[in-house]
Amino acid sequence: MIPRLCYITDGERGTGGRPLPKVIGDAVRGGVELVVLREPQLEAADWGRLLEQIAPLRQRGCRLVASRRLDVARSWGLDGVHLAKDAVAVREARLWLGEGALIGYSAHSGAEARQAAADGASYVTLSPIYETGSKPGVAARGCAWLAREIRGVGVPVLALGGLTARRTRDVLAAGAWGVAAVSAIGGAADVEAAAREFGNALKENAR
Repeated sequence: MIPRLCYITDGERGTGGRPLPKVIGDAVRGGVELVVLREPQLEAADWGRLLEQIAPLRQRGCRLVASRRLDVARSWGLDGVHLAKDAVAVREARLWLGEGALIGYSAHSGAEARQAAADGASYVTLSPIYETGSKPGVAARGCAWLAREIRGVGVPVLALGGLTARRTRDVLAAGAWGVAAVSAIGGAADVEAAAREFGNALKENAR
């Protein structure tokens, strides 16, 4: 089953300046089921140190995927990768990683999401639903847009962009399978509590 609660790391913005392994651990203890490791600044040795520290979290059921880095996913036996328009093609990633790999894709329209699904993506994110600091100047699309664009995608859709636990109900009502968040989880004062609040909202409003 595709996870419903995803935490996307993003350097210091995604952790509030705290050590990444600790933030990821707290997020997973709070109920995060999928972690997308979006850390383009990391060198090979840094990846090794990070993954050695967080690998035990997979025993708790957490799925770990690397953003864009097929080499990291293959070398470390991660659950998969998360891709985007300017990354390796979904079809190529599927060939590299196999049918069992979890392959996500960042889409910004229904057409893009449907194409990613047709190419073999396991799930997609659709964004930005609300205004978000990660995309300054980009207008929020809103839940009406989400409900329209999500039709016919064919794979689970995680709503992304300015999500909060309170907004979870609205995106689920619009048809989202789950939610993805960056600073709303990793940047929270209490990461574990923030993740748990999202998880509770998902359980209460799941369709």
